[in-house]
Amino acid sequence: MTRRVRKSRVEQQAETRARLLDAAQVVFARMGYNGSSIDLVAAEAGYSKGAVYSNFASKEDMFLELLRFYMDRDLGELGEIVDMEPKQLFPENSRWLENLHALVPDFPTMMIELQLHARRNPEFAKAFYPLQQRKMVGVAEIIRKYFAASDAELPMDALDLAYIIEALVHGLSMQMPLREPGSINEAGLLIDRLMKVLTHRPID
Repeated sequence: MTRRVRKSRVEQQAETRARLLDAAQVVFARMGYNGSSIDLVAAEAGYSKGAVYSNFASKEDMFLELLRFYMDRDLGELGEIVDMEPKQLFPENSRWLENLHALVPDFPTMMIELQLHARRNPEFAKAFYPLQQRKMVGVAEIIRKYFAASDAELPMDALDLAYIIEALVHGLSMQMPLREPGSINEAGLLIDRLMKVLTHRPID
């Protein structure tokens, strides 16, 4: 007879938190940021409203955590890619961009809605802009490594280029129809081509 191992309180809380973040993403995709609420997220996750508040101080706190999760995941994946040898780095980077936001196609919409909310809410802005700045610093370091692997000179400050690329990804995504999960990201393809042009590498 197999004995069931009981999860610790910390493990249970981490699992609850993860389920709530998954539910927040589902609710956002359906309702947008302004249409989302603690009640809707709790119902989607199958928890009480109190369970949400025991993990997150507010709806804003919950969506900031969701943003932080995706930001850290993306930076981690890109960091591993740019540390590869060039013969692996470039095809892997192209594949990563082609599959950008594959599991969460509406992620650019969430980013833009959070940016608008930060413009209108000074308290939220205090948490949002430092988080965005941390991401851009990470992207800038990845850009430096990408250009070094290409034996190409950066055409401008890496942090400035990071902000431009981020704006292009979100802007291009919003100009195109919402993708099906798992489909190729056309905006990512265009960014890949741009990086090849800037590093004087051939475009496929």
